[in-house]
Amino acid sequence: MTTRKTPHLPLGKPDTAAYADLAVLVLEDSPHLVGVVCGILKSFGVGRIHAARDSEDALFILANQRVNVAVIDELKPPRDGLSLVRTIRTAAAQLPNELPIIYLTEVPHQGAIIAARDAGVTEVLSKPFSASQLMTRISSAIRNPRPLVRSEDFVGPDRRRRTKEPTQRKRQADIAPAGGS
Repeated sequence: MTTRKTPHLPLGKPDTAAYADLAVLVLEDSPHLVGVVCGILKSFGVGRIHAARDSEDALFILANQRVNVAVIDELKPPRDGLSLVRTIRTAAAQLPNELPIIYLTEVPHQGAIIAARDAGVTEVLSKPFSASQLMTRISSAIRNPRPLVRSEDFVGPDRRRRTKEPTQRKRQADIAPAGGS
């Protein structure tokens, strides 16, 4: 297991130098979308990007590489994205249980979002999404970490958000994506 250093991300407009120390795991079963997500991360200056083909690759990377945040797709059986999230949250010490997880979904209805939250995801991002929406989620998860809560039926980030930014400003990138991305 490697030591996980959390980079400091500044508020406001992204500075590519600020993302240079960030390590991101991307798990997506569509090669096209893997390329899109990795391209977005590279354009923002993310220093290390680990692309995984399936859940087993992702688990291997998490156990053996420094990763600050994971972007995980819904995936298809045998191990879907939410079961992978549950595995990460409840696994033994070799996995980073408190890792911020951005969950990508094509089904943004309330039931799917509640299921993702109950599985332990940090943030949900609906497809299609813009570059600024993805980076807003990643920056928010890194800048505003929530402690891991463990109970009999839930392991995941504390569902209560504590932020100094007003809710409307926090998701401003969702309302008006910067640069038309």
